[in-house]
Amino acid sequence: MNPEPYQPLSNYSWTAKWKTPQGRRWLWLLFLERLLRSLPYPNWRGYLLKKAGARLGSQAFVHDVVFQNVYANGFANLELGNKATIQTQCLIDLADRVVLEDEVTVSAGVTLLTHEDCGHKLGKPLAAYFPAKKAPILLKRGCWIGARAVLAAGVTVGECAVVGAASLVLEDVPAWTVVAGVPAKPIRSIREISHGEAAECPLK
Repeated sequence: MNPEPYQPLSNYSWTAKWKTPQGRRWLWLLFLERLLRSLPYPNWRGYLLKKAGARLGSQAFVHDVVFQNVYANGFANLELGNKATIQTQCLIDLADRVVLEDEVTVSAGVTLLTHEDCGHKLGKPLAAYFPAKKAPILLKRGCWIGARAVLAAGVTVGECAVVGAASLVLEDVPAWTVVAGVPAKPIRSIREISHGEAAECPLK
């Protein structure tokens, strides 16, 4: 059965939205996002992120990145553990939670997406076929996301796993596994002990 024909929202107005308390909050969050992006030092950015509601552990660093959909829940959806790092030119979608556990490395240009939406609010034609959805991203302890990789909503990357550069990750990545490609597929196990069980992550 085919979906119902789409109906564009003729009364949807950005101007009217900005006049509401919610709209003014959104404007403030957008301004704060631009300010965070322009700061020259990660320490300054980390301080402001904490003040804005994000949770950052000891020695966690966020370089000049783009935060998308900050109006959803401010910066409260961002959590970095101890020594977790996000390098320059990344895009971090905060429509849902983005959690980096201790000692996670997110390399330059990575995209972390927590939602999919082809325009349902505006009644775009494909919205009937591809409903909007959102889901958190979890990067477990010690994992490494290679440069320009893209992670889709709902993905979990296991402990000490590696995602190859420019990969598209649509499914969970097992611990201690290297994945790469479009879409990403397992390449090899990083480290195994004699009985075939994954060794514990050595990062301290």
